[in-house]
This record gives sequence, C-alpha cells and structure tokens, in this order.
Amino acid sequence: MPRPCIDCRRVVTEFIRLVRVTILLCLPFASGCTSSTRTRETHHHEGPKVNIAHFIANTATYKGKTITLDLKIDEATTGGTGDSLRAYAGREVRFSIPEAKAERTQIVIKIPEGLSAPDNRRGDEVRVTFVCTQGSLRVGNEAKSIQLP
Repeated sequence: MPRPCIDCRRVVTEFIRLVRVTILLCLPFASGCTSSTRTRETHHHEGPKVNIAHFIANTATYKGKTITLDLKIDEATTGGTGDSLRAYAGREVRFSIPEAKAERTQIVIKIPEGLSAPDNRRGDEVRVTFVCTQGSLRVGNEAKSIQLP
C-alpha cells in the first residue's frame, strides 16, 4: 500500500485552513446590511389609496366606496351643544381637505349617533373613514370611524 506523500498532506491541510479563514472573514457580510430596528415611526396608510385631486373632480366614481382621509374640522353645519366634535353626533359636520390644491375644498360628513369621536375642535386634524353613499362632497357621506392622525 503506497504511503501518501508528505507534500500532498501539507497542501490539503493548508487548503482546509484557507477555507476556514475565508468563511470566518465572509460570515459577517452574509447577514446583510439592513437595520434590525426602525428608528423612525412611519404612517401606515389604511384603506384604498385615494388620489385627492381625482376624488374632488370625480366624486361620483367613489359612490358606495369606503374612503379614509386626513381632514381638518372646519365647522358644524347644523347646530350643536358645544364646540367639540363629539357634540355633533347624529349631525353633519363640514371638514376641509388640507391636501387639496383647490382653495378651501370642503366635504360634509354625517357623524352617526354612537360613533366614538375624539374630543377635537374646529381647526384640528382628524383621520376620518367614511362611506361615500351618493358620490357627492356635500351629501350622503357617513363616518365609520374618526381618529387622531
């Protein structure tokens, strides 16, 4: 039985050592460069994405759809017992659309009785999810939820 040569054994040993060193050096790069934690809070869009300009110009195409928008409380359109948004349960409230490029674009949304609403006042921003029942900015919009943005 022939004896393996001493030089071949040394070559194999050196090759194995080289592979180990290469693996150890490359291992940190194999994990990637992504951050393990988020450092900044981001807004997560809820509901279908709505192009504000399209919504204003073509409101009829949104008939029957549920929409979520960040709106500014403009004023109550019918009386109320106070200045708070909660005081207008069962009534219509006028909101302005801050993202609209048109000057002072407004939408009227009814706040149904029993819907939980934040204690916000005129000029405050809220996130409103509503159903556009008639495809109009002025009539037939009913709130499903009102939250702080």
